[in-house]
Amino acid sequence: MDDTTPHSDTTRPAPTRRRFLAGLTAAGVAGSTLSAVAGEQVPADRAPADRAADAAASRRWPMFAFDDGNTGYSGANGPNDGIAVRWDRAIGATGEPTFDDVRAYVRSADGSLYALDRASGETQWRYGTDGDGGSPAAAAVSDGTAFMDDGAAVLAVRTASQERYWRTEVDGAVSAPVTVTDSRVLAGTEAGTCYSLGRDGGARRWTFDAGDPIAAAPARGPKRAFFATETGTVVARESQAGSPRWEFEADDPTEDVPPVVSGDQVYIGDTGGTVYAIDRVDGEARWRADVGGAVVGGATVARDTVFVATADGTLHALNAIGGDERWSVDLGSPASRKPIATDETIYVATAEDTVYAYLWGGRNEGTEAWRADLPVDDPSLSVVNDMVAVVGGLYVAVESGSQTVIDRASFDAVTTRWTYATDGTATGSPALTDDALYTADDTQVCYALDPAEGGEQWRYEADADLTGPVTDADGVYLGAADGTVRALETGDGTERWTFPPDEGEVGPIPAPPVQWSDLIVALDSGGRLYGIDRAEGTERWTGRVDKGGTSPAVGGDRIYASSPSGVVSAFDAASGEELWGFRAGGTAAAPAATADTVYVGNSNGRFYAVNVESDDGATERWSRDLDAAVRAAPTVAGDTVYVGTVAGTLYAFDTKGNRRWRAEARGAIRAKPGVAGDLVTVGSENESIYAFDAADGSERWAYDTAAPLRTTAAFGNDTVYLASAEIAALDPPNTVQTPTPSATPSDTATPTATPTDTPTATPTDTPGTTPTPTDTPAGTTPTDTPTATPTDTPGTTPTPTDTPAGTTPTDTPTATPTEAPTPTDAPSGSTVTPTGTATPTTTSGGATGPTVTPTEAPTPTATTGGGGGASGGGPLDGFDVEPDWLPYAGAGAVAAVAALGAAVKRFGGGGNGGTGGTGGKQADALNWGGGLDDDDN
Repeated sequence: MDDTTPHSDTTRPAPTRRRFLAGLTAAGVAGSTLSAVAGEQVPADRAPADRAADAAASRRWPMFAFDDGNTGYSGANGPNDGIAVRWDRAIGATGEPTFDDVRAYVRSADGSLYALDRASGETQWRYGTDGDGGSPAAAAVSDGTAFMDDGAAVLAVRTASQERYWRTEVDGAVSAPVTVTDSRVLAGTEAGTCYSLGRDGGARRWTFDAGDPIAAAPARGPKRAFFATETGTVVARESQAGSPRWEFEADDPTEDVPPVVSGDQVYIGDTGGTVYAIDRVDGEARWRADVGGAVVGGATVARDTVFVATADGTLHALNAIGGDERWSVDLGSPASRKPIATDETIYVATAEDTVYAYLWGGRNEGTEAWRADLPVDDPSLSVVNDMVAVVGGLYVAVESGSQTVIDRASFDAVTTRWTYATDGTATGSPALTDDALYTADDTQVCYALDPAEGGEQWRYEADADLTGPVTDADGVYLGAADGTVRALETGDGTERWTFPPDEGEVGPIPAPPVQWSDLIVALDSGGRLYGIDRAEGTERWTGRVDKGGTSPAVGGDRIYASSPSGVVSAFDAASGEELWGFRAGGTAAAPAATADTVYVGNSNGRFYAVNVESDDGATERWSRDLDAAVRAAPTVAGDTVYVGTVAGTLYAFDTKGNRRWRAEARGAIRAKPGVAGDLVTVGSENESIYAFDAADGSERWAYDTAAPLRTTAAFGNDTVYLASAEIAALDPPNTVQTPTPSATPSDTATPTATPTDTPTATPTDTPGTTPTPTDTPAGTTPTDTPTATPTDTPGTTPTPTDTPAGTTPTDTPTATPTEAPTPTDAPSGSTVTPTGTATPTTTSGGATGPTVTPTEAPTPTATTGGGGGASGGGPLDGFDVEPDWLPYAGAGAVAAVAALGAAVKRFGGGGNGGTGGTGGKQADALNWGGGLDDDDN
């Protein structure tokens, strides 16, 4: 319908009693959000039934500045006599947080829209947008639809299904929040065009050229729509047809200050420090007030008071009739955003990232009720019953409590320093040196980034999919799908050499190579192990393992590799001679090694420590049953070894096999843990990285990665670096120590599916039924108790964006697969005699390759989402096909395998990793793969 209904000119309701947040996650409140909030401004003399609607509306904050008048005034009972932090989320949040009756919503720096559980802050779903706008604004949420900017477009998404409802392109970037009425969506662009779009369908109802960029949210009052240009012109248009009504010129630019409509007046503030009250009907100034500093964020109008915060650090309370000042307070630093108000409290944030609450409307007007100094950046605010939401990189939910001051120093949270949007998903862990952070993705590109700012230094565009990188002071080393290993110059990304494999035996390098002394060691998918001269790129020796082996690992003067048959093989690092094989049983994941011990887990949930001090063979030191299959390399740090399972459990054992602790990552672990001092991190399939205390396993913090994290963090510069759907540099709450390497294997990551508008099913791991081992007191000798063997049950679950974070999806078994027979009858834990020796060669490299595109801009690129909806799913889902090899298959090959379905045998992939790298401050990636068999998904 068209917007033809007259609306009241009167003001907000009287104060209501305090209501707490009980039941906020319950769905379904009668009545339309827009009818009580966005469609009109509510009179003070509402009938009881209408007041019930007002009570429901106080649970919501549906859009920027609460309503379509941009008043910033809600009838909610926000915290006003003491506070506590309910939860916080590090998701790169930006813009004003919004709420419907069920969820909290917030944009992230990459343009995504997050839907969070109001009570816990856990992600319920995430929608990635298509646009490339650099500053996503607040989403408006009403009647089951979220409306938001999407680059040079306005987007509507259904909140129940996360499906696109409509998307309307406009003539420039939309950098201000959209305003939603009961029938229209109002938006302005940086090109200066103002739009009125149909709320149902997104059709253009009318447009006009305002002449200058629109950087502020439009407003709507009775029969009028209002837009403000950056230069200070306020334009009034008839709301139904868009015909002109009047224009008002401020004395100075208004920049991003929005018009505010309350009663029969329109308020605007400018950079010269003047606040104007304009007659809504004829556009004449009723009064103006000098507040002494540039107006920040615009006016907030609550009953008969106009609140204005300024760049000189003052909060002013003005009389709405005449503009006289009632009171003011000194904030101590410039305001960062528009204030927000409830019936008793006015909230305002400063450029020093402190949020203040001041009482108003009684005898104690202007009295500080509480303050919170938070680890946020340029915070935005909203308020619902008993909660103030604070967003600025970190999302912090502040509720009623006993504290009147929260100190940033005591706040245990992680924030984002910068993010960089790569063209695809990372295929290996980031590698860090003093000068650069290196990463590669599944679009055949390797990047060098500035570790401090995230700006691109150079990029290497390859002619094949890449795995890695690993790096030292002399080069950046990558494996490739065409079977080559490539060395790049660290300074500009030009190729130093390309190592070609034997002709006729080309197989992809599915995991990053590793370094030992003056060698680069790589393993291809056919089981050929190469020792390559690091300076010249020539072959020193070759070795063999079973096809589908994992990424090699380095321990002392040996190279270790595991295979789908469950054998871990040892090679002399200098000559490549195979020394022995140890049968771990099941499908062995990637190993990690020290000079005297190899640690490896398998698909049966058994974890081994193997004595490798003899050249004649290996013996089991100890082994432990875990709660599910191991699909990634462990990490050894000092006297502790860390290993994760697909049940989402991270274990810490001492080197004698005593379990020190176990912790939950709330999603399958296919990532090698990273260790830096007293911090242990691990990626999870529930799109998060978790940080635990190395001493006792207590959770320190968690960070939403927006995609399953199958790589290992790099540590340095007091920063945690991640590579997944984007590259992120995190600022944790405590100092991050640069790790000292104890093992040097490296891993590869699984590419993730690009999100689509319609969620699809994604196979996940179901943990087995092995009883949980109990902790063994330090200093005692552990004994093994036989337990049931866990298996990974294939199946499908909803995609991660449809599953509330904090829960582990489970599957309904469809069949009980059996383990493929191993090549020999040797029992687990036994030594296997090698059948061949290495072949030293002197083949030289020298292939010419792809180009390098230097870049100059040191500014981090804003991350962009992948097209909306939930991520995951593909043509091979449900066929038990492990995605290790998919980066190397073309579309035709994938389609053919999908058609064959049950005939597919899964390839080995994977790798392993260590904490840190040789020659640089690299934290190598985990191998999420590791040979595969039919009972391991």
